[in-house]
Amino acid sequence: MKHITILIALSLLLSCSTNKVTEVKVTNENDYPIAVTIKANNSKQTFSGIKPHAEFTGVFDWTNIEKKEGQWIFFIKNEKTGGSDSFLHGYFTNGELNSFAELICNGSQLKVKISE
Repeated sequence: MKHITILIALSLLLSCSTNKVTEVKVTNENDYPIAVTIKANNSKQTFSGIKPHAEFTGVFDWTNIEKKEGQWIFFIKNEKTGGSDSFLHGYFTNGELNSFAELICNGSQLKVKISE
């Protein structure tokens, strides 16, 4: 019985992820596809092919982020024309980001909500 308990505990520990991630939800209210690049300190990730008038959910992995202060930087690219724009948002310290980011893209405007 003791061995079974140890095996169960070990398997539970191995199945847990130690990655630090933020769930990203993007709503594209445009008539063209977009790509969203998120940058926070040295962590950067791109989500492309977000279709017009659609929602996308992805995961931004910041496990190896530099432990310093910074801002979220969002780059929105029109995948039809190649034009892009960047937006700064919020402030974080010691490389600790939040668990959820919700972005709503509409033309040259970006609404951002960062939460736990």
